[in-house]
Parts: sequence; structure tokens; C-alpha cells
Amino acid sequence: MKKMLMVFSVFTMMIMGCSLHEGVTHSNEYTSTANPAALYCIQQNGFLDTVTENASRTSYCILPDNDRVELWEHYHMTH
Repeated sequence: MKKMLMVFSVFTMMIMGCSLHEGVTHSNEYTSTANPAALYCIQQNGFLDTVTENASRTSYCILPDNDRVELWEHYHMTH
């Protein structure tokens, strides 16, 4: 009898966890945080260039004088 009560209790808790009630933790609003290195590149009148190298994505900042610098390297030069 105790085993059946325990199974019923666990089942009930699982069902309650699948509730459709949208509580205070549910939000339809999304915020995004800009990449500071990308933002800095744009502020320096550069533009972004993202390429695939060695099976990974790498972003570069193309500066107004046509210098091509890895995005985070450019950011860390002055910050």
C-alpha cells in the first residue's frame, strides 16, 4: 500500500510539473547584449567580416584604412 501511495505521489508531482500555468518566471520578452568587441569595431567606423577558418567561425574588424584585425584582438589593443 505504501509503495502504491509513493508511486501515486511521484506521478502527481510529475503531472504538476508539466502544468500549462504561466507563472511569474515565464517571460516573452527577450534582451540581447551586444558583443563589446563588435560594438567597438563599429564605433571606430569599421565593419565586421565573419569567415570560417579551420572549421571554426572567426570575426574580423575591417578598419577604415583597410586593416583587417581579429575582432577581439582589436578590442584588447585599447581596452
